Amino acid sequence: MKQKMNKQSPAPERNKATRSVFIGAKVTPLQKEYIKSQAEQCGMSVSDYLLACAYHYQPKPRLTKEETDLLQNLDNCRSDLVKYTSALRGMSTKQRMTMFNQIPFMVGWLKELGSVAESVCQFLNAVKERNKIPSNEKSEE
Repeated sequence: MKQKMNKQSPAPERNKATRSVFIGAKVTPLQKEYIKSQAEQCGMSVSDYLLACAYHYQPKPRLTKEETDLLQNLDNCRSDLVKYTSALRGMSTKQRMTMFNQIPFMVGWLKELGSVAESVCQFLNAVKERNKIPSNEKSEE
């Protein structure tokens, strides 16, 4: 029955049609406040939030101001790591030997540093992604 319902319900198409049909639901004042606060935490309107939930998508809460500041600090650290890596790669082998005096350690360190920088970039991109209303296209095939 779930599959049948999915095939009958149209996928949300933000670019093709304007949402103009109203669906109402009776809720208690406490439920209304809860839904509104959940939508706000996710950076979404109540309509977008409820529509996303109807398509079995769990919107992610947005970051708090403190978390955003920490994330910016992490991004700055990543930037510094990338600059250090580039500077070290630009040095001659002799300069690196003088600086670190252990080539195997230096090579391992550069590999780890590059891996950490890439992981931080992936994390930053993941948390910056906005919540979306999911599409139901896969169910319609």
